[in-house]
Amino acid sequence: MTLLQDKNLFITGGTGFIGSAICRLAQAYGGRVIFSYRQNREAAEKLLTELPGSIAVEMDLRNVADIKKKIEKLYADINRIDVLVNNAAISQIMPLPLIEEEDVDWIMDVNIKGTLFVTKHILKGMIRNKTGTIVNIGSIAGSRILDVPITYAMTKSAIRGLTYALAGEIKRFNIRVNAVELGLMEGGVGKGVPEALKQDFMDHCAVGRAGKAQEAAEAVCFLASDRSGYINGQILAVDGGI
Repeated sequence: MTLLQDKNLFITGGTGFIGSAICRLAQAYGGRVIFSYRQNREAAEKLLTELPGSIAVEMDLRNVADIKKKIEKLYADINRIDVLVNNAAISQIMPLPLIEEEDVDWIMDVNIKGTLFVTKHILKGMIRNKTGTIVNIGSIAGSRILDVPITYAMTKSAIRGLTYALAGEIKRFNIRVNAVELGLMEGGVGKGVPEALKQDFMDHCAVGRAGKAQEAAEAVCFLASDRSGYINGQILAVDGGI
């Protein structure tokens, strides 16, 4: 039996750099992949072609009503979600003196509120089935002194709090919650990092390079699997050793 055999996984932000790697590896490990995307229908259709039997859900994480509607429909079609991977997130490169209220609202609505309400509505089915696993995607931006966008760092710090608090709240339902905290990656938000900052990271990284999407996906799939059954409320750093 493979690592995720017969598990239904819901992965937010499935068309992104990390998200698509998680989707591909989860299916390779025997899981059934359901992923959300926001606007890039072309990328979603390409991923559906790559992963026969997968399901794409167009979902606006800024819209709580849309989240509720789409997840309720999903549960009407599928009796259980075994794994939730909270991967979707956005960033903005803007110094604090230039940030306006709408900038903060935009990133908070996606990275915090959207994540919270996706978790709430997926969790209802997990509680009903008294089993499930949640893996949150964090970042060292939320736990280290780094030259990174303020708002992004704030939201990734919140992912730590969500992981710890939720693990305690739902432990009685046989549901585990962990997080994978990523360092500098080759793509995704890592593409926007200035070259000088990339070099500084690699100079201080024990592995001496940026991470690969596949490496992040391996960590997520392990935490999503039954092999990590004695791991709960933990933050797994995938950062090359910083």
